[in-house]
Amino acid sequence: MTYSFLDLVKKIDVVPYYFDEGEHAKFKESVYTFISHDGTFRLGYILPMVSKEFKNHPDVVQVDDTKREIRILPTLDTLELRNEKLNALAKSWRDNGIFLHLKGWRNELYTIYDTEKKPYMRLERSFCPLLGVVLYGCQINGYVQSPETGELKLWVPRRSATKPTYPGMLDNTVAGGVGYPQGCLETVIKECYEEAGLQSSYVKDNVSFVGVISYFYQFEKGSFDTERGFVQPEVEYIYDLRIDPSIIPHPVDNEAEDFRLMTVDEVVKHMKNGEFKHNCAGVLTDFFMRHGLITPENEKDCIEIQNRLHRRLPFPTR
Repeated sequence: MTYSFLDLVKKIDVVPYYFDEGEHAKFKESVYTFISHDGTFRLGYILPMVSKEFKNHPDVVQVDDTKREIRILPTLDTLELRNEKLNALAKSWRDNGIFLHLKGWRNELYTIYDTEKKPYMRLERSFCPLLGVVLYGCQINGYVQSPETGELKLWVPRRSATKPTYPGMLDNTVAGGVGYPQGCLETVIKECYEEAGLQSSYVKDNVSFVGVISYFYQFEKGSFDTERGFVQPEVEYIYDLRIDPSIIPHPVDNEAEDFRLMTVDEVVKHMKNGEFKHNCAGVLTDFFMRHGLITPENEKDCIEIQNRLHRRLPFPTR
């Protein structure tokens, strides 16, 4: 099957929009809304299988099956209390083998924010998809540009065959989640070295922040009774890194098998064949639009692609 750019973007922006009335209503009927301790804002969408387990923890949450809501207990009114209770619950689920996803325990904290953009809680990374909260990452497009012709080429790694997610698929040059206490630039510098062997001084001098993309992901659309249906609203901070032709990226942490320098046509071919990790195809589509390679003249779905890559999420963000 050959995918269009819109097809590729729809693979990451999966959750139905409110104006898709039938599909949106079915989605809302199939999930529980995760609510803050004071009831003033939503944090995420949770599957019924997680809601069922939450009922065993009335010291952490209140589950209302009529309203299809899961609310953090009002007594958990500080960041520290929420961190303590929810991470302890996550560890108990991991230790008892309740959810397979927790086998990928990372010992890394992700921050969830309130409506004032302040940290509301910090939770184990592998636990976050169970709660459907907003996740953040950084994506770096490493490219080479010919000084004579202006032609762009991109450094593309292939994911290790042993990675638990998307093994063997093509990836963006460098990417990583924004964990606590790192900021975005710190994450970019760290990941550029770990994944591609790029020195921090070079990255600092040459990387440029160029924007964000946001989308509402579900690994398996319409699946609400297995872990493949976990809902993930995501924000990716996008950076472009112009790489000197003399520099050859190479794996350091062995998360990639190798790197290949590809022409734009080669990258597009592999994208449309479905060989890229889903969100990386979205990041590359954004790159092509910003660099004038996807335009209203050559792409009939230009507006919908742009809108879906910049979705307004129904939860607080940073």
